[in-house]
Amino acid sequence: MSRVAVTGLGIICCLGQGVHKVWPRVMAGDTDFRQISLPGFDQFQNRLGGQVADDLLRQATFSARLSRHERLGWLAATEAMADAAWPEAHYKDSEVGVAAGIGAAGMLEAEEWLAGREQGRHFVPPWKLHSYPASSLADFLAATFSLAGPRFSIATACSSSATSLGFAADAIRCGRAKAFMVAGAEGLSRLTYGGFHSLHSIAPARCQPFDKNRRGIFLGEGAGVLILEEWQAAKARRATIYGEVLAWGLSSDAYHMTAPHPDGSGAVQAMNQALHRAALRPEQLGYINLHGTGTQHNDVAESKAVQQVFGDHSRNLLLSSTKSMTGHCLGAAGAIESVFSLLALHEQEVPPTAGLESPDEECPLNYLPGQGRRVTDMRYVMNNVLAFGGNNVALLFGRGEGERR
Repeated sequence: MSRVAVTGLGIICCLGQGVHKVWPRVMAGDTDFRQISLPGFDQFQNRLGGQVADDLLRQATFSARLSRHERLGWLAATEAMADAAWPEAHYKDSEVGVAAGIGAAGMLEAEEWLAGREQGRHFVPPWKLHSYPASSLADFLAATFSLAGPRFSIATACSSSATSLGFAADAIRCGRAKAFMVAGAEGLSRLTYGGFHSLHSIAPARCQPFDKNRRGIFLGEGAGVLILEEWQAAKARRATIYGEVLAWGLSSDAYHMTAPHPDGSGAVQAMNQALHRAALRPEQLGYINLHGTGTQHNDVAESKAVQQVFGDHSRNLLLSSTKSMTGHCLGAAGAIESVFSLLALHEQEVPPTAGLESPDEECPLNYLPGQGRRVTDMRYVMNNVLAFGGNNVALLFGRGEGERR
């Protein structure tokens, strides 16, 4: 079975565009949540969230027909391909696949189309519905970058792009492809915001994961893209290797549509699978990028799960929720937080949890409140993604051997 290297990273979120801009802000615990200004959001009394700056999405190179999530995906993918110093001559087009994780896809544009029809407009452009299918992001990226290998789209709520990354790595391991572009992109929409609003899950003022005064999440938008390559091929072309996709776990709570199992059993199963498949002992892990939404149920259940899996070592583990800075980017969350996990591994520095001031007694672990931390000899990190419907993924990354260009 082939090993899988990560050789390129790209990101865009409310903190900015590009790893070089976003990562320092994450390490500093910065936040940039504002009133969402997109069409139709004025109907919500509380509309705080992590909206990407409009000027980043108004580039002249964009077709007017591209949806918000396609623009976000394109920006992150372009950065990731450049970061990987993508060798077009090194692979045949048919050897490189595209895996996309999505949430609501082109829902914002579909909402605009429907609003136009309801307002009785004589003509509403039908292209506003072109990005509505779940496959639209993968189809667009494959055509844009001429990647003609295996292509698939996964929609498992918040774990979509994490699941896509796991299956893409498996495809490389078994020889179905030599490389993959893994993308997660999500644009804000009234449907998703209204859904979380109806659950009373939107924080009224601050997002404070693991804090005893936490009152919910902020939604965000953005994209994360990772370039995966067969290990020996990446080494042969002297690519930067941020880390290795060692293993992953996949489970289902089979419990509730929106709430995690109270004892975190699904998360326990996913984390144990990943550790077992990588043949690692729990005490070898250095950091977990937690799902950490800031809701009452999630934070307690996830903390219990970590304690069950890691036992006494759970108090030595470094943990944090980067959603406290990006907002919950739904279908893009797994990819964005995998980018952060790999940067933590490669740079040997662990991001903090913003807004954590008064620890909850039911969340008794080290969530790194406020400020990131430098580390030494951290070899393994994990990214937990625990989605609605009990769709759980744990991605396990190991330290790569390449040096930054």
